[in-house]
Amino acid sequence: MNRRFPSALLLALALAPAPLVFAQTNKTAGSASSTDEDLIVLSPFEVSTSLPGRYQAEEAASGGRIRANLMDTPATVAVLTRDFIEDVGTLRVLDVAKYVAGVSEATIPNGLDRVNIRGFQSDGRRVDGFSWSDQANYDTVGIERIEVIKGPDALLQPTGVPGGTINLVSKRPQFKAANSITVQAGQYDSNRVELDSTGPLGSSKKLAYRVVASFHDSDGYTWNSFRKSTFVAPSLTWRVANNAQITFRYEYYNFKTTALEGVLVDPSVGTNDTFKLWNAIPTDFSAALNDQYQFRRVESHTGTFFFTSAINDRLSVRVAGRVTEEATPDSGFGWGASTQGGSRNPLTGLWEGGRIYSNSAPYAYTAAPALSHTFNHTGSSSNQHLRYRDLQNDWVYTAGIGGVETTTMTGFAYGFEHQNQDARNWTAKPFSVDNFVEDTTAPVPAATLSNARRRELSRMQFYLTEKAEFFNKRVIASAGVANLSFNGYFGSKISTAAQTGIPGRMYSGDGNETTFNYGLVVKPVSYASLYYGHSESAVPTTNFQSVYDRFAQDGRDITFSVGKQDEFGGKIQLFDNRLMFSVAYYEINQSNYALANPANLTSPPPPVVLPAILTDRVATGWEYQITASLTKSLSLIANYNDSKNRDAYDVPFRGAAEKSGAAYLRYEFKTGRAKGLALSLGANYLGKRAGDQASGFTSASTSTVIIANQPSFYLPARTLVDANASYTRGAWTYRLAVNNLLDKEDYAASQTRTSVYIGNPRNFSGSVTYKF
Repeated sequence: MNRRFPSALLLALALAPAPLVFAQTNKTAGSASSTDEDLIVLSPFEVSTSLPGRYQAEEAASGGRIRANLMDTPATVAVLTRDFIEDVGTLRVLDVAKYVAGVSEATIPNGLDRVNIRGFQSDGRRVDGFSWSDQANYDTVGIERIEVIKGPDALLQPTGVPGGTINLVSKRPQFKAANSITVQAGQYDSNRVELDSTGPLGSSKKLAYRVVASFHDSDGYTWNSFRKSTFVAPSLTWRVANNAQITFRYEYYNFKTTALEGVLVDPSVGTNDTFKLWNAIPTDFSAALNDQYQFRRVESHTGTFFFTSAINDRLSVRVAGRVTEEATPDSGFGWGASTQGGSRNPLTGLWEGGRIYSNSAPYAYTAAPALSHTFNHTGSSSNQHLRYRDLQNDWVYTAGIGGVETTTMTGFAYGFEHQNQDARNWTAKPFSVDNFVEDTTAPVPAATLSNARRRELSRMQFYLTEKAEFFNKRVIASAGVANLSFNGYFGSKISTAAQTGIPGRMYSGDGNETTFNYGLVVKPVSYASLYYGHSESAVPTTNFQSVYDRFAQDGRDITFSVGKQDEFGGKIQLFDNRLMFSVAYYEINQSNYALANPANLTSPPPPVVLPAILTDRVATGWEYQITASLTKSLSLIANYNDSKNRDAYDVPFRGAAEKSGAAYLRYEFKTGRAKGLALSLGANYLGKRAGDQASGFTSASTSTVIIANQPSFYLPARTLVDANASYTRGAWTYRLAVNNLLDKEDYAASQTRTSVYIGNPRNFSGSVTYKF
């Protein structure tokens, strides 16, 4: 069935609270004193801006859509403040988010906002509760705070990865005037200008504006790498009444960066060998073409609105909507090595450098031929256009019955997305790394498109949650249910009859899944809590052709991949809430994870290749997090993560470190001659990571003795240290940053043996900020 949800009806339901709000406003205006008129009522959807410390936040709104104290949530929720974002001096969201346990680098450092959360790779971003998926890394100039919610979240991110969600909360207009301009310059990835201006419109107490903008233009460490971006986000808040306000926001983002190619692993390196790069090229080498042919790009226009109202002291409402039009083309090339320089040992599954193994018994090997210094250079491009439409409506009712405080929330979230994508293969000239000369000739496009994808998806979600607080908030129980339904189509206009049965076939799909969450928080004392939480989310498989093909093979339904998490933990707050420490243990199951089928290894093999096994992917781990303002001058954020995240054959996932940690310490001089000076030091540790994705079995495997292929190499564990110094005098602030202070070799990420991405060496940058 292919139906569209009735958008007009949803809009009417969302706007239903308007008469109630204005009726309540008129009643208040007729009886209130001037003092009452200046009293602003904070709705349960809005987070208080008062903080117990520079890096401390007591509340978050992302996990359950409404404001909640971090001590009262049956899950791990972390908040990173604007002060912390500015102190780190970040270019990427990950530069800040890595100070949250379980958040780490993935496989593409300069695009897609790609990160790992509890070992699960997450692409795209979520801003103010709305999702994007494109080629960009988001500009942090527009972020007021970052909220990280661990585990699957059917309310905030019903179609997100089960590891967790990073929600970026945008800057909103303020009724107190504040303006700033920042100019920054440095060696790599640093040159930019930022503007932030907010305040009331004239003498109005009803209207406030904000304009946030940035312009970035800089080169990276590797040859031909760059980033150019323009970000502009004006917004307007209308305080309809003391108990209601609406904010309109427009965002323009134009982003372009290099499609990285990376460098090669040395052919002698195998699974258990010490990592090293191929010594025939320098670490900053790149064969990338110019920015006309090698890039990741986004140009997006987004309009959003956010309406909140406390209709009375019990009932509140929120309505939010988003419209986005986005072009996100990309074009990239890669190397074609003449030989891999090694192979997997069929008896162990381990890659061994310098040896080419036979795939038949007795599995002898011969010496691998030398790696040629001349490489083929091929790639592909994609022109993609995306449309997003969203509407969300939440209602909250609070009540007190016999000493029990209850909070009920219900609502819906509608989402629509449309994708047009045309892809084409390209061939550039082969090149030699000896006396390399940059190729300035245009690559040759293939005569026909390689893909012409068309995809459309409509999602509708209804949810109901209940929270009950007993014994003066010493015991807090919560539960919720959410139902997600969807419909749409997927296909390629140039698919052949041999591929799909019908040339250019579009596959329709729809589905419906209900998920549950529940939790319990117990506070033996007011400053400590113990908790258990269970959360779920259901992610539709939007490639409806794969759903159709799998059902035709064996009747298995892969319409949804369901993530489920059980988490236990404890939290403690001390020193007037200026220190918070938490520890958590989690287990995550993700259904419908595909693995190679060992039944295909029988002798003789089956007449028809059997489909992949569908199993659960399981992740477990311990996390430790501390956030503290130890004194008025000394602030600290630190974490450590110890996890296990592998497939059913115990093979680790590419780019996912199972151990990680980070710490950031800042000291500010409050008195004396050094008043205004602040010094900070940050360190980030990542354990070893699989450098490529291994799958399947070796040729020596049988249906009873399975030898799984292992990653061919591992990126080594590393620790990077950053240092910052700032000095504020009056309206001026001067900053000096030294990233990778110890000048360590940073193998930032990789995808294959021929694409290891190198991070920046020691990098100096400085900035000046003027506030007025």
